[in-house]
This record gives sequence, structure tokens and C-alpha cells, in this order.
Amino acid sequence: MDGNYEIIDLDEKELPDYSFKAVISGNSGVGKTSIIEYEINNKIKTESTSTIVLEHYYKNYRINDKIIRLQIWDTCGEESYSTLTKNFYRSALCIFVVFSLDDANSFANLDKWIYEIKEMNENESPMIVLIGNKSDKEAERKVSKEEIENYCKKMGIEYSFETSAKNGDSIHELFKEVMKKLYIKFVEQYNTDIYSTKTFNSSSQNSEAPACGFNSEKCKACGCFIF
Repeated sequence: MDGNYEIIDLDEKELPDYSFKAVISGNSGVGKTSIIEYEINNKIKTESTSTIVLEHYYKNYRINDKIIRLQIWDTCGEESYSTLTKNFYRSALCIFVVFSLDDANSFANLDKWIYEIKEMNENESPMIVLIGNKSDKEAERKVSKEEIENYCKKMGIEYSFETSAKNGDSIHELFKEVMKKLYIKFVEQYNTDIYSTKTFNSSSQNSEAPACGFNSEKCKACGCFIF
């Protein structure tokens, strides 16, 4: 990791200085919830259960002298819920799109997810992170590294990672890299309070901002409740 950015996981429930909204999407069964569970709770999810429409997670990180909260919305991969879940793409700063390295169909369906993301964010440019999960199943691999690289070039996706929610490979590294990129872009580069939780998302602020005043009941932009 380049640059002098000290990124520390915070278990304690401190009030954050900034709050960033993220969404994780992809086919059902590719391991989306397991990836989040490993990052948030540092444990392997042994039971395979499908997300019921939407679930909400969050984690605090200390980056240099700031506490950053990443709010992650875990979406259901079922087609029948797509109309509801895709609305949560709005105003997300980062969207993780997951496929399974041992499932060619989940890779072929990436176009669907990317199209929905761009459709719901016409005037925004969220960071899209492609995740090839189940790297522990190398013997059953159906999607090559070359295919992934070519797809990223074609779709203009800058960041891609291979992970294993079964043994935790590369998951913590993935989130630390993403948090560094978000910190640089939305704290250092913009030098703005739009994403600060010390403000209250008042009417004088950008109404499309994907951040919430920590003490407000609801985020005006995305409708999420802050925990």
C-alpha cells in the first residue's frame, strides 16, 4: 500500500468523523454476506444462508487522525427483489460487485449488475470494486485472471480482488485498500464536510450527499438509518 496511511480497525463503537455508504451486489450464493462477516467480525461464516432482501452492516476505521465509518448494504441477489434493492445503489460512494471464481454464470451476469449500478447513478461515479470470491477453489476455477483483467478494462473498473470467504484470504487487505482510496478522495482531495457526521445534513448542504448527520433520524439522500 503506497503512501503514509495508517489504517486501524476499530472494534469500539466510537462516533465517526465521516460516514461512507457502500453496497455489495452480485448473484445469490457467491459469498457476499460471508465476505462482510469476515471483515466485520473476523470470523468465517459456516452456515450458508441467503440474504433476505437487504441487511445493514457497519465498521469503523481510524485513518490517520480520523474515524471513518463504512456503512455496507448487503443486497439480495434474487431477480424478484431487484427493483427494490437497486434503489440502494443511489448515492453510494463504493459498490462491491461479487462473482464466484468457480461459477462462470455469476461472471457472465456481471453486465447486469454493472448496468443497474450505472442506471441508478447516472450523475454520479461510485467506485466500483470487482471481487472474485472463492479463490480457495482453484482446482474448480472457471474464470481466468485474463478474463477478469479484460473485463475490468472493458468496463473501466479500476480495482479488482480475488478473495476467499472460507479462509479469509485478501478480505482485510481489500477493505483497507478501499478505505484508503475513499479517504484520499472524499476527505483529503475534496476537503469537504459533506460526508462529515459532525454536520446534520441540513437543507443548506448538497441534498444528494450520501452521508448522514449522525444525530439525524434518517439520511435524506439514501433513506438509511444510522446505527
